[in-house]
Amino acid sequence: MREQASYFKINSNTVAAVMLISLFSSCYYSRSSPGWEYMPDMNHSLAYETYASNPFFPDSMNAIQPVTNTIPRGVYMPFHYSTQLTGYDSAGVNLNFPDWLNDEEKEQGKYIFEIYCAVCHGKSGVGNGTIVENPKIKNPYPPPPSYFSENLINLPVGKMYYSVHYGKNLMGPYGKILNRNEIWKVVYYVKSLQQHHKDSIATAGTATASADTAAAVATTTGGDSTKAAADTASKK
Repeated sequence: MREQASYFKINSNTVAAVMLISLFSSCYYSRSSPGWEYMPDMNHSLAYETYASNPFFPDSMNAIQPVTNTIPRGVYMPFHYSTQLTGYDSAGVNLNFPDWLNDEEKEQGKYIFEIYCAVCHGKSGVGNGTIVENPKIKNPYPPPPSYFSENLINLPVGKMYYSVHYGKNLMGPYGKILNRNEIWKVVYYVKSLQQHHKDSIATAGTATASADTAAAVATTTGGDSTKAAADTASKK
């Protein structure tokens, strides 16, 4: 009986020692080895290339088409205006600036403008972009009209949005590059350039008018003084 108890004690001590050794040894692992994984497919799913075949779909196409008559949420919204001239005119009448536009959005519009638009229109909007006026280009791009020309400075914002979305004359469409909000930001920034130009002209006109008025008053006053002096001399 004592021998059996001693045997169990030895075995229990052996088991405890083995468990301690296993516990401490399990805390160490080689940094160069990924270790063992249980069901690795659950952690590392099989990846397919975008345009590769995929056996899980009936048509074997991995890049599936979106559901009919749906669009991605919050990305490119449909533009319900015809590409014909009637659509251009309708946009000019019905489209107006959204209420959320502010100075911060205008700065974002400037950032977008300088990426996509300034190469032709120039940063100031006068049509002197880097592909228009560049001595290194053998055949420079035809200069677009200035934003401050008579035809464009009072152009309705809806027509400006339409032109950016669909393109106009030599300018290509940006409706697939910029989303709706980004186009509005660009138009808002361009309108701010035009408004600044009109304010500058108005200020210059006011200053010129004031100068002309002052000159006229000075001339009138000077003429009266001369006449008074001549009358005084004749009396003497």
